[in-house]
Amino acid sequence: MYYKMKVILLVALAAIMLSQSYGLAYGADIVTIATDSSSYESGEIINVSGSVSDYDVSDPFKNFDVTLRLIAPNNNIISISQLPLNSDGSYSTSIPADGPLWKYDGDYTISASHGSDRNASATFTFTLSVIESEAEAETEAETEAVAETEAEAEAVAAEKCGEGTHLEDDVCVLDETVEPASDSTGSSPTTGFSAWVYSISFTILIAFAIMIILYAISRVSKNKT
Repeated sequence: MYYKMKVILLVALAAIMLSQSYGLAYGADIVTIATDSSSYESGEIINVSGSVSDYDVSDPFKNFDVTLRLIAPNNNIISISQLPLNSDGSYSTSIPADGPLWKYDGDYTISASHGSDRNASATFTFTLSVIESEAEAETEAETEAVAETEAEAEAVAAEKCGEGTHLEDDVCVLDETVEPASDSTGSSPTTGFSAWVYSISFTILIAFAIMIILYAISRVSKNKT
């Protein structure tokens, strides 16, 4: 009796272990994603496909869309989209490798999520086309040339017109922010220490003049007496 119970327990334990290992192996591939190529260039179309193996349209906990995220090499998000699943749990979409966000060469990652803890991802290499690279180089060169031309024009105008003026329609015009210099030959009121010295000196002179007048008057008076 004891031997039979031991055998039953061992069989049950083995069945549990097998079911768990099968569940882990099966669960690892619940969500899948793949691209039709491992590398793309500017303007090409990226075809994405995958599936959710345990999708059940009648189960409200599994009947929802799959979320796709496309991440650039610098970890910027290129796009986020939600795709409805087919009745068999499969999905597919196409993404154009074109636009202002596609500006880095390197490995891009596209991931699929179905729920909070069921994810899969795939990686592909993206390369900017030669034409696009040349166009960007030409644009940068034109921008630098325009900046250099403007700088040279400003230097010529400053040399021709002088400080505080600018060239406008081949005529030197005074800058609005520059205030005209004061006339150094004009008189200005005396202030501060100089004003104080001037006031004291003027007072002393007046007092001295009054003293001289009084002295003269007193001498005249004595002569008359």
